[in-house]
Amino acid sequence: MSSTRILVADDDPTARLLMQAALGKSGFEVAVAEDGEEALQAFAHATFDMVLLDVEMPRLDGYAVCRELRRRCGDALPILMVTGMDDTASIEAAFEAGATDFVAKPISWPLLGHRVRYVLRATRAATALRMANARNAAMLDAFPDTLLRLDAADRIVELRAAPTGVPSCCMPAVGQTLAEAYPHEVATLLAQALDEARRSRQPSTVDFPLACRTGRPCHQEARVSAIDDGEALCLLRDITERKEYETRIHHLAYFDSLTGLANRRSFLERLEREIRRALQNKWRLAVLFLDLDRFKSINDTLGHAAGDALLQQAAERLRAITRPGDIVAHDTDRMGTAEFARLGGDEFTMLLPTISRPDDALAIAERIRASICAPFAIEGQELCVTTSVGIAVFPDDGEDAATLIKHADIAMYDAKANGRNGCRYYNPALTAEAVHRVELEAGLRRALAHDELVLMYQPQVEVRDGSIATVEALVRWQTPDGRLVPPLEFIPFAEECGLIDAIGSWVLRHACHDAAQWQRRGLDLRVAVNLSPVQFRASGLLDRIREALADSDLPAERLELEITESALMADDADTHATLAALRTLGIGIALDDFGTGYSSLSCLKRLPLDKLKIDRSFVSGLPDDVDNHAIVRAIVALARHLGFRITAEGVETAAQAELLGELEADSLQGYLFSRAVPAAELEALASRRWPPARGTQFRIDFS
Repeated sequence: MSSTRILVADDDPTARLLMQAALGKSGFEVAVAEDGEEALQAFAHATFDMVLLDVEMPRLDGYAVCRELRRRCGDALPILMVTGMDDTASIEAAFEAGATDFVAKPISWPLLGHRVRYVLRATRAATALRMANARNAAMLDAFPDTLLRLDAADRIVELRAAPTGVPSCCMPAVGQTLAEAYPHEVATLLAQALDEARRSRQPSTVDFPLACRTGRPCHQEARVSAIDDGEALCLLRDITERKEYETRIHHLAYFDSLTGLANRRSFLERLEREIRRALQNKWRLAVLFLDLDRFKSINDTLGHAAGDALLQQAAERLRAITRPGDIVAHDTDRMGTAEFARLGGDEFTMLLPTISRPDDALAIAERIRASICAPFAIEGQELCVTTSVGIAVFPDDGEDAATLIKHADIAMYDAKANGRNGCRYYNPALTAEAVHRVELEAGLRRALAHDELVLMYQPQVEVRDGSIATVEALVRWQTPDGRLVPPLEFIPFAEECGLIDAIGSWVLRHACHDAAQWQRRGLDLRVAVNLSPVQFRASGLLDRIREALADSDLPAERLELEITESALMADDADTHATLAALRTLGIGIALDDFGTGYSSLSCLKRLPLDKLKIDRSFVSGLPDDVDNHAIVRAIVALARHLGFRITAEGVETAAQAELLGELEADSLQGYLFSRAVPAAELEALASRRWPPARGTQFRIDFS
């Protein structure tokens, strides 16, 4: 132990020499001082692990030196007092001065080294114990917990409260048993956890709510651990904030943030549970899938805030339908709790956990439909909305949650296809239609990726001289087997599945390119391109049009855009700004399918339009249909008054052409003149001249 240094202070040279020899023989490094002052000086210049002091020394005695060393070094330094006195008073005086132990004279020199080693070990052990206690105290101070020490009777014998631990109104007290400190349910829970910890010798954790005087629910977590068969420790932590977070997280995970209804995940889990229950009890259940009709047009025209308000009000109406006593069934004891959920967008589902017969579901579906049909008050105006409902019944239409939802969805689309605002049950034929829709979407995406779309052009013949001034671009889909798919077979579906914008952009680019080619070959033709409501409302419309014109080098006045009435239904600032920007570019604007949509006369008066196109439904009955005759005459008169040109669509007979000429339409379009033809054939067609419609018998050669 050469690293252990000892200071010996004694005024007797012989005693110093003998002590130095004995300690040196035991392996200690020894320094000596002749009196107390020399001892303090030596200690000031070096570090020692132990000090041996003779009691009787000149200038400063051993007691004074001991007190000074204690002042300087604290309790960690072991100090042995060497005294020839063995009376009790001297020993007590040594300990009062701060001595660790004493050695009585005469000294047993062979035992001195052992005695020193013993004192050093004891001192080091005491120091380690103090450090451990200090660490433990620091750790306890750092814990955000309250510590209880309990005896074998579950009585609190020690309490250490954390500064931010248990609220004061929920704090137990020393001397209380658990049964006295807590409500019966909580005390029983804690006692069971303590019994388990004592039995298994493993910590046990439980949590419980407490009623606080503040009125706010207080949640506590208790972690108990046995010290021995009797005593145990209990750490109490306030987990109120964590429980509130868990509640919020659960709500976010299982409920729709906009409407407060259950979300898809919650609905699926509930449906799976109810299917197992129905299977076990041989019950029926029903899934209703509903969608708000034409909700997208409300979002597009009035904005998403109005759409969100509509969804919230619709959810409240649906929630009212599921209130106790509001569900009617033939066996109300087995009806269970119905539940609505919002799957996303404007799609909702409803679960009827137990029904006696399928008719029960239809009765509820009709009540839903009637409830939604009542006008909604949104942003100071009334909106009338309808809903289409699909119904799937377990086990007839599926035996798992995913299949039932899918089949109810298919039935809902069948209700939409049959005029909307109705209810339909699922049947297998609808599955084939759904498969067709999936294949159609995949085919359209492939058509866009592999350039399978083609443009055809149908001329608009001028009434005054029979010439062709404008051609309408009509898209066709040419499948890999060469079949041309007409637009009515895929355009409505493209609008539903979100592909219409991509298709419309493709048409715009290619139509501008073809028109520029015609112009370079000397053909004086304007090309008309249809814009869907989705395209018209898209934020990048103007940029795409400018880019198409620039890429093709087509003058803007050679482009005409045909916009449907539904696209212009929102007579708002955005609509006017878009139309004004198009007019500024020099692009012509035609209102397509006029008379079939939502236009009002005041709207027509304000919109910067160039042309009205009379829908083919009004032309088809001419000249014999008196009502259509009157309607067309009124449209032409209105257009003339507002300064618009008139084009009539769907002209198939010479009689229709003559009548429209007499009514002073400006141009005619239809199979009487030509079907839509490829761009390569348009040059030959454009060179033809048809007889003027007014006062001339039409003789059209289709050979």
